[in-house]
Amino acid sequence: MADGDDLILLSLSSRSFAPKDRNEAFHETFGRQILKLEIDPLDDQLIDVEMQLRILPGLAVAKASISPIICRHTSMMIDNDDPVIAFVESGSVRFKQNGHETIAHAGDAILTTGGLVGTAEHTTGRMINCRISRSLIAPMVSNFDAEIGKLIDKSNPAIPFFLNYTNVVNASETIDARLRRAVVTHMLDLAALILGARGDAAEVAKNRGLRAARLLKLKKCIQADIGNPDLSLTSIADSNGISVTYVRKLFEADGTTFSEFMLAQRLAKAYELLAAPARLNETIAALANEAGFNDISYFNRTFRRAYNATPSEIRQAIRRKD
Repeated sequence: MADGDDLILLSLSSRSFAPKDRNEAFHETFGRQILKLEIDPLDDQLIDVEMQLRILPGLAVAKASISPIICRHTSMMIDNDDPVIAFVESGSVRFKQNGHETIAHAGDAILTTGGLVGTAEHTTGRMINCRISRSLIAPMVSNFDAEIGKLIDKSNPAIPFFLNYTNVVNASETIDARLRRAVVTHMLDLAALILGARGDAAEVAKNRGLRAARLLKLKKCIQADIGNPDLSLTSIADSNGISVTYVRKLFEADGTTFSEFMLAQRLAKAYELLAAPARLNETIAALANEAGFNDISYFNRTFRRAYNATPSEIRQAIRRKD
């Protein structure tokens, strides 16, 4: 795990080694030294693994595409007892740990740990592994050890929100310290809900992590559909299966409103289109419409207020640069 507020980014690729040395070099350098695993091919072919590691304080996320391999976590490799939630994106994995033998298919999640010996036999596929600091999660969930080696209920509502955060973490090359702390806190809350938090701990996790995750999802939905002039508070609430009142509360807790956020996103999109050299010959009205504005007067007024310049002045500045 990272220390303090550090963020560590690692990319591991078996293809960084020459074919004749690949299996042994990957086994020794990445398997034993970094992942604490004995890694061997299942079919005597070259190991083909591409992995992105994001290590934050108290949390590590690994996303990997994997050829058929077997990973053995031996007693000599044990250096922590942190829980690990493994998500199978594609392919399948046969896990053996804690007296259980479990096959996880695409869409399944399973709880494992770094504190027990075990094996995982992978077919070709994609995986997401999330290691969570035991010292941080244990006060929130006290009974998860009995579930190690078992599948997690895939209908758990916290799972898709947790996976959304893994996408955010994996896509970010730089995350400032304040945001890192918030991301870790929210992911810990969601992990606690996945692992069965009860009582006060569950209430805290729902109010903090789940709400933050829902808001993140709503913001992504707005950004993805920002050019739709019919995008509204009601349409967003309906598409996410929640009430208009709840959407309002989520944005209010974030210090803004749905309308303010949507307007800011539309203005940012319009600025991006106006500043694109390839779009300089298109009319401002057409670009405003593409950003979701169907009232050009309103667009001009709000754009100038936001950027202290008219759309035409922004476009002229871009032309001068060219």
